[in-house]
Order: sequence, then C-alpha cells, then structure tokens
Amino acid sequence: MIEHEDSDEERRQEERFAKKLFVRFTRLEDLMADVPYRDGQLLDISGGGLCLLAEEALPLGSQLVMVLEFPGWHAAADGRWIATKVEEDVGVLRVVGMVSWVAVSRDKPELYETGVSFSGMVTA
Repeated sequence: MIEHEDSDEERRQEERFAKKLFVRFTRLEDLMADVPYRDGQLLDISGGGLCLLAEEALPLGSQLVMVLEFPGWHAAADGRWIATKVEEDVGVLRVVGMVSWVAVSRDKPELYETGVSFSGMVTA
C-alpha cells in the first residue's frame, strides 16, 4: 500500500469556487406567444440532459427552450468550449429538451426538480 502525505486539498492546482448556475427556460409553445422566460436553478447537467429546480410542475413531454450561462467559459467559433477561468467570460448554451420527469424537491418542497432530456441545440 502506498501512502501519500499530501491530501487532495493540498494537491489541487487551482482554487475551487461553489457556484450556483441558473437556467432560463420557456415552453416551446410559449415562445411564439411572447411569454417571458422563467428562471430555474441548474442542479446538474450531462451530455444527455439536465436537472433543474422550477417553481411549477411542468407537464411531462413539454418541449423547453433553455438558455444556460457558464461563467469562466468561452464558446469558440468551432463549437469547442474553452475554460478561461475569468468570471467575465460567459459561455452561453441554448438547447431544446423534453421534460422527462418531475418530482417535488426534498430540500425545497415548494420547488420541483425537473429532468430534461436534450433533443437539440439552438445555434442562433
């Protein structure tokens, strides 16, 4: 067994910051009716979808248009994302997805955890 004197904290090259990321979203049918975007808190994200906290239970199967902003990132013209670690740099991702599940949040029972599966990306 190999023992390391340095803890994980001591080996980190860069300081980590806790960030709350927010997502703006609207249902696809509300987009044409000029209904304003709503705010939600991003809980997690993967290549296939995301989970957000919303103030209302969105209907299963709803198509959402979402705008996510990532401070410290830059979206390059070729589609790659570059970590700049500069808070003023904000990468913006616009995606479309379908509500696949909804549950009352255990931590905040007045809000709804909403699972969204990505179905596309908006480029304009």
